[in-house]
Amino acid sequence: MTFRSLAFSNIRGKWRSYSAFFMSSVFSVMIFYIYAAFLAHPDVVGGHLLAAEKVRQGMEFCEYVIVIFSFLFVLYSNSAFLKTRKQEFGLFSLFGMTRLQIRKLLIYENMAIAILAILTGIGLGMLFSKLFFMALANLLHMNNSIAFAVPLQAIWLTAGGFFMLFTLISLWTALRVSRLEIAEMLRASRQPKGRLVYSPWFALLAVICLGAAYVMALLLTPANLDLFVLLILIMVMIGTYLLFTQLSIMLLRAIQKRYSVYYYRTNMIVIAQLSYKMKDNARMLFIVSILSAVILTVSSAFYILGYTAQYDDMKEKAALMRFIGLFISLLFFIASGSITYFKLFTELLEDQMQFQALTRIGMTEGEIRKIINTQIGLIFFVPCIVGIVHSLVAMKALDNLLQSSNWIYSFVVIGIYLVMQTVYFLVTCNSYMKSILPRRKLL
Repeated sequence: MTFRSLAFSNIRGKWRSYSAFFMSSVFSVMIFYIYAAFLAHPDVVGGHLLAAEKVRQGMEFCEYVIVIFSFLFVLYSNSAFLKTRKQEFGLFSLFGMTRLQIRKLLIYENMAIAILAILTGIGLGMLFSKLFFMALANLLHMNNSIAFAVPLQAIWLTAGGFFMLFTLISLWTALRVSRLEIAEMLRASRQPKGRLVYSPWFALLAVICLGAAYVMALLLTPANLDLFVLLILIMVMIGTYLLFTQLSIMLLRAIQKRYSVYYYRTNMIVIAQLSYKMKDNARMLFIVSILSAVILTVSSAFYILGYTAQYDDMKEKAALMRFIGLFISLLFFIASGSITYFKLFTELLEDQMQFQALTRIGMTEGEIRKIINTQIGLIFFVPCIVGIVHSLVAMKALDNLLQSSNWIYSFVVIGIYLVMQTVYFLVTCNSYMKSILPRRKLL
């Protein structure tokens, strides 16, 4: 068997693990191509469309956001997927495969996914570009419609840019694997859980940072905006990180000491597993909560600015800002959902072993479903709630600065976000159940 056939066989066999990474990569390529197609459109370049020049700068900003997002997202997804394959690489080494051959196999796998994602993304981008042009012209009140076109410059820019991006990520991933020892790779799935440790002082610091940041945000005025806004952002970031790494563990340990709650039905198992999941997933929960806050704040702020604009010139700029805000929010929602999906399914094998052990001691399928729903629900909605709180404080600060009240717009955006998050939770939970329960029944 050649390395190419082995790489394709691995991709087919692990398609569930690769699918979220592949679909998110396709989405990034598709969005980038659509924006590049607008920037390279003959009518835009030739100046035949009124207001197109005003939009161009905003589109270029979106292109930079997509590049940064794609690099960080692909890097994260590769790192998460790599952790689940350490034992596999260790077995390859035991069977005589050299480090160079393992690196070669990884590069083949990553580049196969990359080429497929680029081709699919550009194809879908061509398919949906006309719909995008129609929506853009309507939203920005352009006098002329944008004709369908397939600029070669956009195709080459998208294909070349993402090929370079995936190549860099593949090389970085291969270098990481080559530094791992065989014993470390073989023990990866048998690493014992460490003792849950937290610092009461850091937990207190989380409360202080968030409380102080909220107070300063509510006291913002145009006079002190430049002075405090950066400090508020830093304190919110620190407070949110400590909330998940320290304060959440302290609260769960406190619940464990309340025997009437801890020993009620399956609470002992739920809380014990949740404590370790909070510890292992703290960074992921922190990232998702910040992304949620950005989604809600940006969407609400640009929505409000669009509807409070009084003059035609301001309305055109507000429409562009609203469009960019919608784009960034959609991109970050995909990112937050994909990060959560990756984390859940990279821990799937470990969770299967745990639930198999629970089955052997007499736990029913209904009880296991309840545990899974509770754990996944908390992982999905705790960072969502934290992001909503951050956003509500930010919107109150914006109301104070604008000397107006626009809560209805904020609650509309939050409601839409909660509906989307709930749908995504139900789909993910259903897929996770199907992965856990069938194998359990065969025992």
